[in-house]
Amino acid sequence: MNIAIHLHKDSKEPVYMQLYHYFKTEILSGKIEAGTKLPSIRYLASVLQISKNTVIDAYQQLWTEGYVESKEKSGYTVVALPSYEYTTTQKKKAEEPQVEHASYSLDFHYGDIDGHNFPINAWKKTMKSVMEDNPSNWVKYGNKQGELSLREELVGYLYRSRGIKTTANNLVITAGTEHLIHLVLSLMDEKALCVGMEEPGYNGVRNVFKERGVPIQPIPVLEEDGHDLSALFNSDCNLAYVTPSHQFPIGKIMPITKRIELLKWAEKRDGFILEDDYDSEFRFQGSPIPSMKAIDQQDRVIYLGTFSKAFMPSLRISYMILPDVLLEKWNGRSKMDSQSSSPLLQQALARFIQNGEFERHIKRMRKVYERKYAILTQCLKRYMGEKVEVIGEKAGLHLVIRVPSKTDESCIMEAKRIGIKIYSTKPYYTEKKTCYPLLLGFGGLEEKEIEEGIQHLSRAWFI
Repeated sequence: MNIAIHLHKDSKEPVYMQLYHYFKTEILSGKIEAGTKLPSIRYLASVLQISKNTVIDAYQQLWTEGYVESKEKSGYTVVALPSYEYTTTQKKKAEEPQVEHASYSLDFHYGDIDGHNFPINAWKKTMKSVMEDNPSNWVKYGNKQGELSLREELVGYLYRSRGIKTTANNLVITAGTEHLIHLVLSLMDEKALCVGMEEPGYNGVRNVFKERGVPIQPIPVLEEDGHDLSALFNSDCNLAYVTPSHQFPIGKIMPITKRIELLKWAEKRDGFILEDDYDSEFRFQGSPIPSMKAIDQQDRVIYLGTFSKAFMPSLRISYMILPDVLLEKWNGRSKMDSQSSSPLLQQALARFIQNGEFERHIKRMRKVYERKYAILTQCLKRYMGEKVEVIGEKAGLHLVIRVPSKTDESCIMEAKRIGIKIYSTKPYYTEKKTCYPLLLGFGGLEEKEIEEGIQHLSRAWFI
């Protein structure tokens, strides 16, 4: 293989990411063909005069996203990708209802964030400045599509963080993912609509589809192999809802091969893909996985994002990127809509992003949550060992486990007796099973609480 890699070691972009982007572009453009073996780690490090760890990190990112495969003692080999026209340019989960009033000393609730590290002073300062600058701007109902200042800041943020190129005109801001789904469905012919939905999948979105009477075709998400798209491809569906960067709740990452297949399906079916990127900021191995929207050449992806996990749930700000054809329909009916998210909070968030505070917060919280994730997995291994199975990837604010010797119901009841609340994944399945995996949210817990919780659970379950 000819190597013509030009690395800029004085660039702000890490060297391993430069290396990763080079191979990714060469693979997608076909310049590096399927079956090609990448240079050995030792050889490439020597030629480029970089550390072996830098090469390993780049290759690991390619492997994670599905561009290459790795076999023991054989190095990394490029996989065969479905044909897809690729260019380098482009034309919440809601909180679970708390119906139980039992007293818990520890709650592994998914969706909670770390409040101790919230940038309260910077946020108060930003809110104060917005309120004082121009009171007449934020006391009104606000732009029905969302505050222009926030939409403009989101354009830059999404490009920097997710590789997405869009415009402020294509962005729509509302309060909550479910509201976004309602809006999307209102732009479509629901009589002729059938949606492919992950199984298991986020029940808040599934309930919206059911409420609107939209037929649902399950897309199985397997714990080992991830999304099984064959059921979708063999159906009459023309809309698909997926969480490809960190599937909820299983935690699998959809590889590039399946992303391309899904994009091709949408183009062929004249359909759309709802890409819910709910917690993409928090990935603890390599860099965040690029979004499907970033490689969407035919404008078939409706991108959904939220600030509930990245910032705070009470903000109630979610957003979507509408393809041009749906934007035309939106513009034709938008007079009927009202803005559901606070203009004041939107303007403050826009300034928070503009000042660089938001991305500093994300960088800081990624380290905080990575430590908590590491502690949780280490404690599971230390106190429970082979008695539990950990499912999913190193990302997000929750972990899914299976306790082979017990049912989810018995685990929950035994945990309840010692004052610890844990959760079953049962609400996210439509198929009936005898036992479901357990979901452990760790975002809102302190590191010490995580260790104590797992230690107590181990005693309750296995002693």
